[in-house]
Amino acid sequence: MRWIQAAVVVMSVAAWAGPADKGKPADAKPADAKAAGAKPAAGKLDGAKLYLEKTCVACHGKDAKTPIMPDYPKLAGQSAPYAVKQMKDIKSGARANGNAAAMKGIMHLVTDEEVEALAEYLAGLK
Repeated sequence: MRWIQAAVVVMSVAAWAGPADKGKPADAKPADAKAAGAKPAAGKLDGAKLYLEKTCVACHGKDAKTPIMPDYPKLAGQSAPYAVKQMKDIKSGARANGNAAAMKGIMHLVTDEEVEALAEYLAGLK
């Protein structure tokens, strides 16, 4: 049953995301303008932008606090080291329980540098 749920989520995200320049809802803005509005330092990735581009918003909500399913985690305010570990474990397959199957399909598209930027962005949300 979980694999069906995972397949539906992955297909929904893929359909929602579309090409990089299309398919994003017009109102898809980072949750916390103060945290997200800060420009990343030169050479650093923009976690708020990645949150939208990597389609995290589709399942975890615009504010990272209102996931579409009650058993999906709320990401806002999670500690950055914890979030990095969870994302890397899902990507590597070390974490394969719960909803990890749905995330695995997304995480192969996220680099380790992007994981770090996403985790820092999420940690800054309240």
